[in-house]
Amino acid sequence: MQRVGLYAWGGPGTVRLLKTKYHAPRIDEASFMNLYEPHFLQQAKQKLGVTDMWVTYSWGFSDTTERQDRQFILDRLPHFHANDIATHAYIQGLNLVTDEFANADVFCRDSKGRLLPYSKGRALTCPNNPHARQIILDRVAEACRGEFDGVFMDNVMFGLPPFLIRSDHTSFFGCSCAHCQARFQADYGYGLPLSAKVGQQQIADYLNFRSQSVMTLVRDLADICRAAGKQFGVNLYDPYWYASDFYFGYRLAEISAALDYYLIENLALRNGNHHLAPMLAAARQPVFVVSYREGIGRDAAYPQHVIDAIWSEAAAMGYAPCLKATEYITRGVWHALDIDAVRPPQIRPLQRAVSTHSLSSLKASSRWERGLVRLMDGRYPLFATAAYENRYLARLLDRLGFATRLMHVQRNFTASSGMLLAD
Repeated sequence: MQRVGLYAWGGPGTVRLLKTKYHAPRIDEASFMNLYEPHFLQQAKQKLGVTDMWVTYSWGFSDTTERQDRQFILDRLPHFHANDIATHAYIQGLNLVTDEFANADVFCRDSKGRLLPYSKGRALTCPNNPHARQIILDRVAEACRGEFDGVFMDNVMFGLPPFLIRSDHTSFFGCSCAHCQARFQADYGYGLPLSAKVGQQQIADYLNFRSQSVMTLVRDLADICRAAGKQFGVNLYDPYWYASDFYFGYRLAEISAALDYYLIENLALRNGNHHLAPMLAAARQPVFVVSYREGIGRDAAYPQHVIDAIWSEAAAMGYAPCLKATEYITRGVWHALDIDAVRPPQIRPLQRAVSTHSLSSLKASSRWERGLVRLMDGRYPLFATAAYENRYLARLLDRLGFATRLMHVQRNFTASSGMLLAD
């Protein structure tokens, strides 16, 4: 059976998150609250053939705050069962709401001890931190006790991504908390490489350290799910566009063994997903792809011809289409998918995809790149925090599409997935 996904963040927790993550957002709250009701699910099944939905379980607030959110989705699971739709409990990954964990040692740190922001009101957490690690393990175990078909962890992101990576020079990335420093020293016999000027062996050691740290956590999460008879998945983003070991801290070849399916979230709606052809050919698991034009909070509701194009490309390339069902913003209002406005997709024949993916190797840094790193050294977390927390700067950067542009810059400054450092 062809699998079809809806990436559907809903319920009271999603409304609360939007109010935490953005400055005074205008929200159509009813659209988020109705996502898991019988009418929406019946229409999603009939019109789109939906077989799988990713549904909100935890957004990284405290357990006390989220108790109502989790009960909200648990109460509605019979609606999914009635429509033969598999549910995947969505759990926010390595980040937490800072105000709700203000007195807890759970967050990543830069070399000066500062928090690493993930968004307004949220900061990144460290897989080497025992307290932070236990929080995510407990949340996955709790979700496994519900009648979900699977559990999904978003944002397997080990600290900040680099804005520059070269064979001899790099910006700060990852995490420099006391737990990471102690573990790196124990594993490699020297201090965590924090300076901008580094050697290839230091980069290789640090990438291995990040991968081992992430994979230890991911394997434990997968074991919890499989012991409970649940599917397990994570957000892979696009490991061809963003070198996953640099950008996120995992390697596709290693993490794939822990996954029951791939879910790729990317910005390929304009140009298509032809670059994923090698992955699709090699994958032993189902591959779901959810693509945006500009990104979360920047795309208006998709017209029917865009939905038709998504289903047509999926049919031609052999992946499972997955439509984002929430966090559209149309005329300044955040809203979920209007299922009544959707028609069954018209699948049109497309040419078989040809991959344009190629591997590259790390190059030595140029003078201006080294200058950029010196300029940003120690300022990267400060700038990111200001970009999220300052209302006026956040609005300006949003209007400029800064987040999307930065992701493309970071994509160009990192190497392709699967790249091996030169000897």
